[in-house]
Amino acid sequence: VDRAVIEGANHAAGQPATPALQELRDLLVKLPEHRRTLPLLVSIGRFHRVKGMATIVDAWANGPLADRANLLLIGGNLVDPSADEREQLELMDAIIPPECRFEAGLVLSGHRRNDTVARWVAAARFGMPGLAAPRGIYVCGSLKEEFGIALLEAMGSGLLVVAPDGGGPATYVEEGVTGFLAPTWDVAPLRSAMAEALDASIAEDTADRAAASRATVEESFTIQAMARALSNVYQGVQDEESESRGWSFAAL
Repeated sequence: VDRAVIEGANHAAGQPATPALQELRDLLVKLPEHRRTLPLLVSIGRFHRVKGMATIVDAWANGPLADRANLLLIGGNLVDPSADEREQLELMDAIIPPECRFEAGLVLSGHRRNDTVARWVAAARFGMPGLAAPRGIYVCGSLKEEFGIALLEAMGSGLLVVAPDGGGPATYVEEGVTGFLAPTWDVAPLRSAMAEALDASIAEDTADRAAASRATVEESFTIQAMARALSNVYQGVQDEESESRGWSFAAL
């Protein structure tokens, strides 16, 4: 994530695109010229009804958001979709026909490697010269999300997020500060949360909020932080076991 942020910031400042960022440029150049000044709404995940990808398309397309931002969905097999993927694609196609996707601002990339995805998420924050404006947002439309690794990685990249108002994300997304929570099964409030997040992101004039998003991840959800938390749990169990054994021997 750190390397991705550096590469994204450098490219936005005028340096040549790295191979991963060039892949994204090759996709975004297919957008009509009048849409290349808009920020990106980005979401990552399996094309499965539980992940809510078609719901995100509905919330974005059937309202004012479609005129304000392009939508990038990363995931799924677009060439040989499974039954679940086909279901989501058919729901999306009913909203925006496949031949009209780029014209409408909908970009489906299919599955990509994790390191490539990290760089694309960073690009949503910093923008891409001539193809995407900065200060995009990340949208998680999952009906349920016990933890949300992609969501945390987006926050680690400094993106403002939209997340489910239950499960794991509701315990670490600070409403109105690092993100906006919504009942993601309901299109209307999801659309409102996406609009609020985009408004808030565009209005930012410092990196303070991005730093707060990163701090949330760094303080509690890195491998090192999780290891420290778990080691405390294990130490507590060991101490209790040792104390229990001491009492047992004393009783004898």
